[in-house]
Amino acid sequence: MTPATGAAPFDDEGWFFEPWWPGRPVIARIEGGRLRLAMEQLLADPTESFPELRTLVDQVTTDSVALVGTLLVLDRDGRPDPDLLRARLADPTSRAGIGAFVVSDLPWADGRPLGDWPFAQRRARLLEVLADGDRAMASRGLRGEGRTLATAVASMGLDAISARRLSARWQPGVAGEAFLRLPVLAPTAAETRPLLVLLRRLPLDEDG
Repeated sequence: MTPATGAAPFDDEGWFFEPWWPGRPVIARIEGGRLRLAMEQLLADPTESFPELRTLVDQVTTDSVALVGTLLVLDRDGRPDPDLLRARLADPTSRAGIGAFVVSDLPWADGRPLGDWPFAQRRARLLEVLADGDRAMASRGLRGEGRTLATAVASMGLDAISARRLSARWQPGVAGEAFLRLPVLAPTAAETRPLLVLLRRLPLDEDG
C-alpha cells in the first residue's frame, strides 16, 4: 500500500500518526519458521543481506504472517543512514551498518488475509503478534494528534510523518485518503539523524 502525499500535519481522532523513517518499504514474510524479505523494484532477494533480522522468526507469536514496514540500516551510533542502506542493497555481501526493521502494518496473519480489517484492528493484532526486539519493533504513534507528533519528530531531525485512517482497509497500490505522507518542517537546529532508540522513548501511544 503506497501513501499519497498530504499537505501538512493535522489533528483528527479518526487517524493514527507515526514517524516517517528514512528507509525502504519492505514486506517480511514468515512461513514455517523461515523469513523472507520482499521489496518492490528490487529484483534480487534482499533477505541474506540482513542476517540481523532473522530474529524476527522468534519475535512473532504465530506462523504465516506478513509484516509491512520500513527497512533501515543504522550507523555505529544507532542512527538510520540511507547511504549504508543503499550499500547493503547494492552488494549482498556487504555488512555495513546494522540492519533494522520498523513494522507498521499486518495485512496477513495466522495463515489468513487481514486486508478487510480496519487499520485499527490490524494494528491491535500486530501488537499481539510481534514482540519488540533490538533490531525489529512495531512502530509507535499518536492517535488524533498529528501536529504534536510532527513537532516531536522534527526535533529528532525527521522530515515527515505518516497518517493512517483507523477505519481504512488494506488497499494495494496508491492508498489515497487511507494512508498519507505528511511533510514536516524541521527546525534549522536539527542537524543530526534521529536515533532509532528514541522511538521507544517518545511519549507515543502503543495501542493505536
